Amino acid sequence: MPITDLKSKAMCDSSRYFEEKALHDLEVSDLAFIHLDRILGFQRLSNCTLYTSLHDLMNTAQASFNNNRTRIYTPLLACFAVLDQIGGAYGSKSKSTNYRGGIKIALDLFGTYTENEIEKLYALRNGLYHDGSLLSVSTNKKTNVIFRISEETTNTITHPKQEWDGIYHDDINQYITTINTKKFKNDIENIITKCTNDLLTGSLEMKINCPREFFYKFLFAKK
Repeated sequence: MPITDLKSKAMCDSSRYFEEKALHDLEVSDLAFIHLDRILGFQRLSNCTLYTSLHDLMNTAQASFNNNRTRIYTPLLACFAVLDQIGGAYGSKSKSTNYRGGIKIALDLFGTYTENEIEKLYALRNGLYHDGSLLSVSTNKKTNVIFRISEETTNTITHPKQEWDGIYHDDINQYITTINTKKFKNDIENIITKCTNDLLTGSLEMKINCPREFFYKFLFAKK
């Protein structure tokens, strides 16, 4: 049965479909269905149980909001890791993109962000991963951004009164871009849902053709 047939099946039927298969029987599309499972995060097979790293990353993002020691950086790092997974593993048969990096691809194909917002989010990711900074000065002079985090803003990204020119002024308030990390996490949830829907309708492109490669990258097995 092709994975698209699961679109009309109840959850118990989906579980039965997988429980009758062994790990070596699964195609990449089957593994992708398990990978994108945000609800349970695992699937029993006839010879083992598969767990998805994507589920763990999203749970990490959610749980970190409840701890003052982790609520600033951890949700962002987890969400960017999920975006990198999605952009590296999947494309779209119905929409093209000019981006090459996984994060930008995921935001462009499956999100609702503008080009400017995608560039800013990628700049934020670079600042966080390189030196833990919420500030990024572009080497190509394209996107300079100073981020601050808020859980009270209406939108995921609130743009500054004036785009930052990369100069360290005495007062930077007018140059600050604000990100609501809880809304950003919700956006990532929506991106995962979009990928799942595209998978079940046959419009999700698989960039990884080898089941073994997909398994080793994103899934874990336990007897």
